[in-house]
Amino acid sequence: MAVTRIQKEKTVEVLVDELSRAGSIILTDFTGINVADMTELRSGMRENEVTFKVVKNTLLRRIFREMEISEDEDVYRLMEGPTALAYAGDEVIPIKMIKKFAEAHKGLPIVKGGLVSGSSYGVEELMKLAETPSREELLAKFMGSAMSPLQGFVTVSSGIIKKLLYALNAVKESKENQA
Repeated sequence: MAVTRIQKEKTVEVLVDELSRAGSIILTDFTGINVADMTELRSGMRENEVTFKVVKNTLLRRIFREMEISEDEDVYRLMEGPTALAYAGDEVIPIKMIKKFAEAHKGLPIVKGGLVSGSSYGVEELMKLAETPSREELLAKFMGSAMSPLQGFVTVSSGIIKKLLYALNAVKESKENQA
């Protein structure tokens, strides 16, 4: 059954809304991925709140125009051949997931490039981004670093208090022995 113009307009409207809220949009070429692997990829993406959709390049161009992404951006040149989008509110999770999946599945899907916070990124830049720790990892490292001096202070303070208690106890015992 052919997709009607009304259905295409609704699809464009929905995708413009979703992609406008996305922190990153990664364009991939999914050629060569079998059905089982594609199902595995999509379910893994869903678990991490990443959407993975196949979109026609003509619709994608129209979506990007409606999102007011300049046609001078490199992302327009990436719309050749089969294109699937991976997008989420988080800037890093989609590229991390694609990279991890591709490493385990003969380099598929192939990353074409994408948009992160509204700016075009090439494959090399996206792969560097995939190496950065997630927001949660960075927050955990920060909290660990922030807590370290406090833990040291508590340890030193408790040692001083213990020595004071030992000294007071020794004075008490010596007075008891003298009496």
